[in-house]
Amino acid sequence: MRRIFVYINIVISLFLLLGISACVHETDISVPSGQEEIPEDKVRIEIFTRAKSYNLPATRAVGNEYAVGMHPWVFVFRGEGSDAVFVEAVQAFELIGKRYVLLTRQTDGSRYQLLILANPVEKFYYGDAVTGYEFNITKIKEKIIAGTTKLSDVCRDMMTAPLASPSAGAIPYSNPADTIPMSYLLPVDGVDNSIKIENSDGTPLGLTRVVAKLLLVNTAPEFTLKGITAVVNVPRQGRLHNLDVTTLTTASGLTEYQYDAGYSAPVAGAAVADGGQSTKDEPVYLYESATGNNTYLIIQGTYANKDYYYKMAVIDKDGYLMDILRNREYTFTISKVKGPGYDTVEDAKASKASNTALDFRIQVDESDAYEIIANNDYFLGVSNSVFMAYTNVTTIYNEAFSLITDCTVEFPDARTITDNSAEIASGSFRLESPADGKIPIVSSGISSPRTTAIGVRITNWLMWYEDGIMGDDGVMRKNGYITLKLGNLEKQVHIRQRKAIAPEGTVLKFMPTGNTDPTVSEVNYFCLTGRVEEEGDNPKSWIKLRPSTMVDREDTGHIIVEDGKIFIQILPNEDSSPRTGSVSLATITPYSTPEDNRVQRIKINITQLGKTQ
Repeated sequence: MRRIFVYINIVISLFLLLGISACVHETDISVPSGQEEIPEDKVRIEIFTRAKSYNLPATRAVGNEYAVGMHPWVFVFRGEGSDAVFVEAVQAFELIGKRYVLLTRQTDGSRYQLLILANPVEKFYYGDAVTGYEFNITKIKEKIIAGTTKLSDVCRDMMTAPLASPSAGAIPYSNPADTIPMSYLLPVDGVDNSIKIENSDGTPLGLTRVVAKLLLVNTAPEFTLKGITAVVNVPRQGRLHNLDVTTLTTASGLTEYQYDAGYSAPVAGAAVADGGQSTKDEPVYLYESATGNNTYLIIQGTYANKDYYYKMAVIDKDGYLMDILRNREYTFTISKVKGPGYDTVEDAKASKASNTALDFRIQVDESDAYEIIANNDYFLGVSNSVFMAYTNVTTIYNEAFSLITDCTVEFPDARTITDNSAEIASGSFRLESPADGKIPIVSSGISSPRTTAIGVRITNWLMWYEDGIMGDDGVMRKNGYITLKLGNLEKQVHIRQRKAIAPEGTVLKFMPTGNTDPTVSEVNYFCLTGRVEEEGDNPKSWIKLRPSTMVDREDTGHIIVEDGKIFIQILPNEDSSPRTGSVSLATITPYSTPEDNRVQRIKINITQLGKTQ
């Protein structure tokens, strides 16, 4: 019987932040005996990485943040959603410089999910921080039972080794030889010679790193940064794969990064950089952390010819504490120091965060949250491929979505941002900015990757121009969309509109549906997760995310569902003024095949009218 080799493109280059994980199992994994002849019940799948990684983000000075080991593990689960059941785990082997994985052929008609764990840790912990298990098939089978253990169990309980508390001189993955664990969950129709581990457009999958990356930059001329003395209240462990996008609880406790007990040196030293100092040569890696952990930094620097310590909280531009999420880069930039800090680390710890003594901002590089397409030379991504506005009046939205790219080539023709306003009713919507309709690229003096906000103008007639709506002239109408063209990469963003919400409130239903009537609150998407954004008029107080059962929930600002249905409850507006808020959804196309079900991000801008309007 002729053997068909199915080539699987796994590449981790895309995705922001950092690097690579722990030790690879030391067992010599060459060609397994007898693998020259593939058994009838097996399929052999090649796994390979691109020769060139994308510059996302800039590589660190020490080590390589993009390497993927030659022996990733593939965990196979039967079924859809978090209840999928474990079937087998197989580690890739090397043959003549290539990687292959030999999976058991599955022909029962079920859908499957492949959990890819690259750069495996030397030991994994399962459900606690007490017992470590060698990352081999014997120990995996001991903890993960075929036919019984669910995908949700594995993702919740399979963790990295715990850090010491305190963690003196041991920031995880800071050794240049370390590699950072990465993961990806891929749904497939079955396990046979037809499957491909790649995006539907043929581009490689982007694996997600298990940690976040933290950098500190000082541009204040009156202050000299010496470095980060301590990182306090950070989780001791991280999940090898985060299924539900929630931040890790503190079951195994918190720890503190420090050089030693006496804080005799920074845990991450600063070096001279353009216009000041930076810790970019000594980045800090930490496992994702919820706001309730109160993770903060103690930094040291010289002000008015004297050394001081300052406490810096992880806060957003509005002063709210931020979750620290995996695969993101957090850059603290100090722009001004207004006064002295504290003489000792302990005094700085006991103080409130130095929000009055320090002017600083935190930039979150979350390029992995973008929908990205790429070739071998550069990438192009969008924060959301759908923008939906609930409004009754003509409105300019200055950031309907943002685009990101590391492209440095100034294509004379193929570098455009265009709308299709000519194909729909005149004036229904149009591209507003950038005014020149050109995609800004990375050039001299511009950091890479480059992010640009895209603005659109929307009227209350746009809702009548969507696929599936028949016009009065008997012609099917088209969607409004913005098209990005950069070299040979092309991406479209769907622009949609619905009526503003009445003062009495309502429930918007984002769910699989055959409805095409824009006056009905049902919108056809298969939802995965939802989040109420902070921007707007205190939206979390009046926008509530509910499951389809509409049961009460403690956290109505975030939601994860398995039935594809997220209901957005808008509470009554008792004020006379309108109010606005935004919701972000992660969705897939309803009734799609695994090859077409790439995650699509939706940004929803909601305007609710006031009582007198």
